[in-house]
Amino acid sequence: MSMESKIIKEFRNIDTSKFPDFYQYKKPLEMSLWILWVAKEKLKLNMLTAEQIVSVIVNVKEVSVETRSITNSLKRAGDKIHRHHNDNQTNFEIMKSGKEYLVSQVKEGLIRIICFEPDKKFTSKRVLSKNVLADLKGELKIVDPYCGERTLDIIKNIKNNNVKFITKINNLNPNKKRPFLRDLQDFKHEYSNIEFRDYPNEDIHDRYIISSSSLVILGHSLKDLGNKESFAIILDRDTNKNIFEYLTENFNRRWKQSTLI
Repeated sequence: MSMESKIIKEFRNIDTSKFPDFYQYKKPLEMSLWILWVAKEKLKLNMLTAEQIVSVIVNVKEVSVETRSITNSLKRAGDKIHRHHNDNQTNFEIMKSGKEYLVSQVKEGLIRIICFEPDKKFTSKRVLSKNVLADLKGELKIVDPYCGERTLDIIKNIKNNNVKFITKINNLNPNKKRPFLRDLQDFKHEYSNIEFRDYPNEDIHDRYIISSSSLVILGHSLKDLGNKESFAIILDRDTNKNIFEYLTENFNRRWKQSTLI
C-alpha cells in the first residue's frame, strides 16, 4: 500500500469531532490547514505534501480542488506553516498560528473555547458550572470514562436538566472503586435527575456533553478539571449537525449496551 493510500485509509477511520467542522471552510488554505492539523494531532504525521493534502480533500472529504490551488495557497500561508524541503519535495507542517487562524475563521456563535488553568481546581469548577453547564438546555448526555468523587461534586450543580451519564467503572483505581460506588448510591438519593450507567467495552475514550442546543468537548475528565491546563470546546448544534448526529448515535448505542450503576 502506498503512503498516499495509507493516509486516505487512516483519515476515513479517525474521529475528528474535536476539531472544527471541515465543511465550514471554503478556501484552499483553510482546507489545507485543517488536513495538516488533523494529520499532526490524530495520525502523528507532522508533514504532508500538497499532493497528499489534495488526495484527502478529494477522496475523503469529497470536495473538488486542484493541486495548484493548494500549492499556491500554502505559498502565501506565512508563519501558519513550516516548509520542509527534502529530495526535491516540499512537505508542509502546520504551526500554532495556523491552528489559531482556523479557530478564528469559524463564524461567531458556532464555536467557543474555554480554557482552564492548571492548579486551579476551585476556579475551574466555577467556570465550568457558570459558563458552560448553566447554559445547556434540555436533556444532557455525558460521556466520561473516568469518574471520581469530584465528578459528583461538579455535576450536582445540574439541577434543571435530566442527565444520562456513561462511564466505565473498571477504569477506577481498585482502592477508589468501592468508595466511589458508595458515594454514588448516596448521591442518587438526592439527585434523581441524574442516571449513571457503566459501559462494558473498551471503545470509550473521549469526553463530551450533548445537549439540545450545544455540544461540549472536554479535554480532560471532570474529576481532573483544574489539575492541568485544559479546555472545553462548545459547538453550536444547528451548524455542526454531522458531529451531533455521529456522537448522538454513538451515545444511544452505548447507553443501550451499558448497565445501571
